[in-house]
Amino acid sequence: MKGRPGPPPGIRAISPARRRAVEVLREVLERGGRATPLLAERGGTLSPADHDLFRHLVLGVLRRRAALDAELAAVSRIPLAKLASPLREVLEVALYQLRHLDRVPEYAAVDEAVRHARGSGGEGAGKLVNAVLRTLLRRGPPAQADPASLDAAGLARRFSHPEFLVARWLDRFGAERTVALLDSDNAPSGLDLLVNPRRTDRTRLAAALAAEGIETEMTALSPLGLVVVSGNPLRSPLFPEGHFAIQDVGSQALPLLLPRGDTLVDVAAAPGGKSFAAIALGCVRRVVALDRSPARLLRVREARRRLGIDEVSPAAADILAAPLPAGRFDRVIYDAPCSGTGTLRKNPEIRYRVSRDAIESLSRGQERGLAAASALAAPGGFILYSTCSLELEENERVVRRVLDLCPELEPAPMEPPDGLRPFAEGHRLQILPGPANDGFTAHLLRRR
Repeated sequence: MKGRPGPPPGIRAISPARRRAVEVLREVLERGGRATPLLAERGGTLSPADHDLFRHLVLGVLRRRAALDAELAAVSRIPLAKLASPLREVLEVALYQLRHLDRVPEYAAVDEAVRHARGSGGEGAGKLVNAVLRTLLRRGPPAQADPASLDAAGLARRFSHPEFLVARWLDRFGAERTVALLDSDNAPSGLDLLVNPRRTDRTRLAAALAAEGIETEMTALSPLGLVVVSGNPLRSPLFPEGHFAIQDVGSQALPLLLPRGDTLVDVAAAPGGKSFAAIALGCVRRVVALDRSPARLLRVREARRRLGIDEVSPAAADILAAPLPAGRFDRVIYDAPCSGTGTLRKNPEIRYRVSRDAIESLSRGQERGLAAASALAAPGGFILYSTCSLELEENERVVRRVLDLCPELEPAPMEPPDGLRPFAEGHRLQILPGPANDGFTAHLLRRR
């Protein structure tokens, strides 16, 4: 960075990818930052190779922190919680490289970690890091028990998930599906793209990106979706030209669960992905995109300009007091703020913040939001309620209570396209996290 002094003579500089990875981990774990925007903010000036390593280190440590810490705690003479900052993160980044990244030679990972620790905490810190890492190298990776033999506590340590969450998933999904879910949460994640049909089609965009060294795969969940396998599409000139938007394939697919209509009110719309997908997929003719954050609505306006989709009209409003006439709109989507337990693959920091109390509190707000959103629907109109949560309190219970509260509402059977049909039953659809997708839950309601 310009203006920053270099290392003292005779001391090699720490690689920017590893140094910034430690900084971002501290920001996320100590101050509640969000990994994805921090990766974008702090990685913009890195070379493509360094940016790729930076991203792998941050997300990898967050996905496997409990297992890494268990190894570190077994050999560190100082409890991890009492280590001077940023030694814990330095150790976690180094051990993640040793256990999970073949591209980094062992000696290089240890050497950099020791120099990083010495530069931030003095000679004693360097010696401690050196002793811990070399001891773990001599021991080798710990033996891994068959996941099928582990209880909730063992699976929570193995896959770095909250134990209460693992326990409830075991009860609901069974051991085999829960292990697959946990394993998917810890898989590498790429960006998902929504192809803009006003600029190109999916086949041509995939070919154009491939010519730039960006590999993608088509997804069955969305007819306009591409999953990025390698490369950074944000560096492509096709992005500012509006050929695609960045949007999770599950979010893209949500409008397809609504019968075709005329006007959609997208509640809690920013950054606008579902609104633009609804137009691009031909689900509706126009969208009113509501969000209570004017700052977030600026992103909707920018995307509308870039994509050339003028049928989306953003408006600042709180859904609990929306400045729209009740009972006038034939389609409503309420994608509610939620715990995000279906998105731990792309947002691994959530696993260190989610709690039973937080889920319960969110559920109460979701009930109020769904009741308010449903009031906008005209007689015969449809309301799609969705979350990126897998929890019953935020999905089935919310819908059941709102149906009890609003007798004018009723469940409406879904008729999803072929790619989504295996996940739908009656008026409910749920997709569990997989190696190439996040999880989400949706319910379709209708005003009588």
